[in-house]
Amino acid sequence: MEAILTSVTRSVLGPDYDRIVPLAPGGAGEVFRAHKRGLDVEVVVKRVKAEYRGRLSETREAEILKNLRHQYLPRIYDIIPAADGYVYTVMDYIPGCDLGEYVAQYGALPQKQVVKWLRQLCQVVCYLHSQKPAVIHCDLKPENIRITPQGDICLIDFNTSLLRQDGEIQALGATNGYAAPEQYNVSPAALSALPEERRKQWLRWSAAAQPYGKVTEATDQYGMGAVAYFMLTGYTPGHCLEGVIPLERYQIQLGEALRAVVEKAMALRPEDRFSGAKAMLAVLENLKKTDRAYRRWQVRCQVTAVALGALVLLSVFCLWMGWNLRGEEQGEAYLDLVAQADALIQAQDYEQSLEVLSQAMVLESDRIEAYIRASTVLYRLGRYSECVDLLSDLNFVYDEEAMSQADFAYAQAELNYVLGSCYYQLEDYDQAVEYLQLAAWFDGAEPIYYRDLAVAQAKAGNLAQAQESYQTLQGMEGAAQEDLLLVEGELAYAQGDYQGALSPMLELTHSTDQSLVSRSYLLAAQCYRRLDRLSEEIALLEEARTVLGAPADSLHTQELIDAYLQSGAERGAAEDYEKALALCQELLDRGTAPLAVRLNAGLALQYLGRTEEAMALAEETVERFPNDYRSYLRLALLCLDSRVADYDRARQAYEQAAALYSGAGVQDSEMAYLESLINSLG
Repeated sequence: MEAILTSVTRSVLGPDYDRIVPLAPGGAGEVFRAHKRGLDVEVVVKRVKAEYRGRLSETREAEILKNLRHQYLPRIYDIIPAADGYVYTVMDYIPGCDLGEYVAQYGALPQKQVVKWLRQLCQVVCYLHSQKPAVIHCDLKPENIRITPQGDICLIDFNTSLLRQDGEIQALGATNGYAAPEQYNVSPAALSALPEERRKQWLRWSAAAQPYGKVTEATDQYGMGAVAYFMLTGYTPGHCLEGVIPLERYQIQLGEALRAVVEKAMALRPEDRFSGAKAMLAVLENLKKTDRAYRRWQVRCQVTAVALGALVLLSVFCLWMGWNLRGEEQGEAYLDLVAQADALIQAQDYEQSLEVLSQAMVLESDRIEAYIRASTVLYRLGRYSECVDLLSDLNFVYDEEAMSQADFAYAQAELNYVLGSCYYQLEDYDQAVEYLQLAAWFDGAEPIYYRDLAVAQAKAGNLAQAQESYQTLQGMEGAAQEDLLLVEGELAYAQGDYQGALSPMLELTHSTDQSLVSRSYLLAAQCYRRLDRLSEEIALLEEARTVLGAPADSLHTQELIDAYLQSGAERGAAEDYEKALALCQELLDRGTAPLAVRLNAGLALQYLGRTEEAMALAEETVERFPNDYRSYLRLALLCLDSRVADYDRARQAYEQAAALYSGAGVQDSEMAYLESLINSLG
């Protein structure tokens, strides 16, 4: 068959082409590589399949496509309507690989790379739409985007492109996952021409697509959004008329602004998308600013029950609650919103306070007060990554009419302190040290900054610097004995003196400062674990939940779950697993449990012999966390359980886990154990 196609193609192209060899079939035709003698260049020849005959047969269309010139387009040398009813497009051969192959090799792409290539795609689509008449590509998908050796994109395959005329136009075809709804709105005549096995499905799609109108320039926007979705997740989006998995379901690093761009581009109704590719490009070109503006409106307000200030203490945050808001002549609406937020924060209505602060930030994006409050609330809710996103790259300029120089310096100190505290929570101790040093530089009289700086330096392994910060703290006016005890305990823990760390931590559990109590319970429990005093660790964490109440609901509970599971493994006692499971269920019932809680719940169920429930939870976990290797790791281990013994599925889950694990950049002994089990299956 390939020899016949090559022979036919050679006869159509004529003597100017030689070395014609078939490549992989395209979505709507066969593809060949050839050498164009006259120009001495390598070219690709695309032969459109029979179902698309006549679509590009007009000379005017061919001339428009041949005259396209753009850095992200191949040169189109010729479009030949052949006597056999097929259309042959001759274009530059682009070395490299297509986007689908690239993602298959490297996995889901980081946001920075996605933004770069999405901008380039927008630029070339803007160019196509600016033609007279507009050229609508209609088949934007990974296979039609080449990645050049220079690291840029090149958009190929114009055999399904349409020219925007005054009248209605109709899609030539639709690639599932990348086609917009309107591409399924086809005429009865087109439906009747489809093969019987496809007609029934297309009749259903066409009926569902009726409200979305016909193909326009907005159709390419959907394709661009779908391509971005694929780059970000590594998965093809679902069929537009049958449901697309929301981006928020994937465990990926994704700014809210880029998420908004993708979701808007992929809106089902064309009128809900951007006004044009140019408008979409404008947002992408100013993404950092847009990211902040979008977050101000869309700071997610699903409150997670995380201990207030559980690891790093933020007792100085009480100061901003009494902030003297200045400039009453200016921004009265802004000041009213900030005052409303203060009242909501005092009432612990954090969800509503974030919504109000979002409005304030949009109203006056250059003022600092709302940012301080929003970042503090996010920190208190344990949403550290969101807090970092909100504060990163902010650059406020001092305005003497808005606040005094002293207030401005204090605000800068607080913002850096919150950033440092968030990085501490995320266990990025080097970054934590950097921002806490900035906080101390802006306000060198605040003991809390030096206290937490010393702790972060100890965690980062900079014990000499930690000692210097501790000595500075000792000599500061206003440094509390409890602050010194905290640093002493952290320094001892960092040096492996767990018994030495235990004494100051247990003393701090009697503090009147709830944040200090929360922190001291956690570190004391870690000391007991290091000292192999498991029963005392469990008793202490149970005490913490009683003493602290709501502030202990998440972190302390998660630590207690781990302790009970370890105790169950050591003692073989079902009651320990039952207690761990009950605590997991307590967190799961709130709907905000992290992956670790789900994994531990599945482990407890498995040890209790409740394998059907464990399997149901494992499947749900994979669905909720499809990009985390640990989901598939747990599923694979469960399938290897003799009570399940589904070895084929275990292998499949292992392969998925291994693929994700290779790009995770972590070391996990469980993965090595799973690999040995899979290999032993033969």
